[in-house]
Amino acid sequence: MRRLSEIPNDKRVLYIISTALVCLLLLLLILPIGQYKLILSLLLVAFAVATCMAVKKRSILSMHKWQVLFLIAVSAVLYLMIYYLTGIHFGFVRFHAGLSWSSFAKNIIPIATIIIAIEIIRAVLLAQQNKLASILVFVSCVAVDMLISGSMGKIVEFNGFMDAIGMVFMPAITSGVLYHYLSKNYGMYPNIVFRLVTTLYAYIIPIQPAMPNAIKAFFRLFVPVILLLFIKALYEKNKSFVTRKGRIVSVAVSACAAVVMISIVMLVSCQFSVGMIVIGSDSMTGELNKGDAVIYREYEGQKIQPGQVIVFNKNNVKVIHRVVDIQTINGQTRYYTKGDANDNVDDGYITHSDIVGITSFKVSYVGYPTLWLRGLFE
Repeated sequence: MRRLSEIPNDKRVLYIISTALVCLLLLLLILPIGQYKLILSLLLVAFAVATCMAVKKRSILSMHKWQVLFLIAVSAVLYLMIYYLTGIHFGFVRFHAGLSWSSFAKNIIPIATIIIAIEIIRAVLLAQQNKLASILVFVSCVAVDMLISGSMGKIVEFNGFMDAIGMVFMPAITSGVLYHYLSKNYGMYPNIVFRLVTTLYAYIIPIQPAMPNAIKAFFRLFVPVILLLFIKALYEKNKSFVTRKGRIVSVAVSACAAVVMISIVMLVSCQFSVGMIVIGSDSMTGELNKGDAVIYREYEGQKIQPGQVIVFNKNNVKVIHRVVDIQTINGQTRYYTKGDANDNVDDGYITHSDIVGITSFKVSYVGYPTLWLRGLFE
C-alpha cells in the first residue's frame, strides 16, 4: 500500500477533496442543524470553486451531448405530467400557499445553488477517471439528495428511519446511478436541467397529487432506472463490452432486489393494507417469540373472536396480544387482552378505534436486525 507522499500530487488533491466532501456531508446528515439548506449551498459553492481551481478539468467529447440534454429536458417535463395525472385518481392536496418571496429566498435559490454546485463537483471529479474518487463523489451526491429532502431531520424513531430508507435513500441510490452515468458520458447539463425541474416544482406549484407513500417510493425508484435504460438503448447500440443477455440479467437482479427492499420498508412502515411488526418482548413467548416478524391484515371492522391475536395501540405503542374476553357495555364493545406468557390480563380494555390489525402469519427470527436498529434509536 503506497504512502500518501508517494501518490502523485494531482491524485492526492483529488482524494483530499473527495474525502473532505464526504465527511462534511455525512456530518451534516447526523447533526441537527437549522437553516441546513443555506449552509449546504454555501458549503457546496465553496467546494465547487475549490474543485475547479485545484483539479484539472476535462471536457466531455460526446457527439450526442446536446441530443441527450434535449431528451432529458423533455423527460423531466413528462415526469411531472405523469406525476400530476395520477392526481385524477388519488386526488390533490395543498402543500403550501404558492410561490412567494419567502419561499424563493429560503428554498428555491438555496436548492438551485445546491444542485448546480454538486453537479459541477460531480462532473469535474468523474472526468478524472479515478475509481476511488468516483465512489466518494457518489456517496457525497446521495448524501446531498437526502439533505435536500429534509427527511433526515424527521427521524426521531424507528418508523421514521424506515420511511427515510424507502422514500429517500433507495431513490437517491437509483437517481445517483443515472446522474453518474449522464455526467460521465454527456456532461453536467442534463443532470442540472432534470434535477431543477423535478425538484423545484414542489416549491412553485402549491398542490401535489395525494399519491400513497408506497406508490410514490416505487415511482421515484424506477423512473431513473427506466430513463437510464432508455438512453443506453438509444446511444450504446454498438458497444460490445457488455452482452445484451448480461445487461438484462443485471438489470433484472437489481430491480428485484430494489422491489424486495422497498416492499420490506413499506411493510414495516404500514403503507399497504397489510403490515409487519417485529416482536420485541417476551410477553407472547411460545406462540410468538422475540425477534419473530408478524404479518397482519389491516383492521377494517372485521369480526373479532376470543382467542385471536391482534395488533392494537396502547399508550401510543403498538402491542400484539391475544383477545381473551369480549364484552358489550352500554353499546360499546370492549376487548380484553393478555400476553400468552403473562400471568395477568392487560390493564383496562381496548375498543375498535384502538385495533390496528389481525395477525396472519409469522416469519421466525428475521426481525432481530430490526430490533438492533430500533435499539439504536432508544
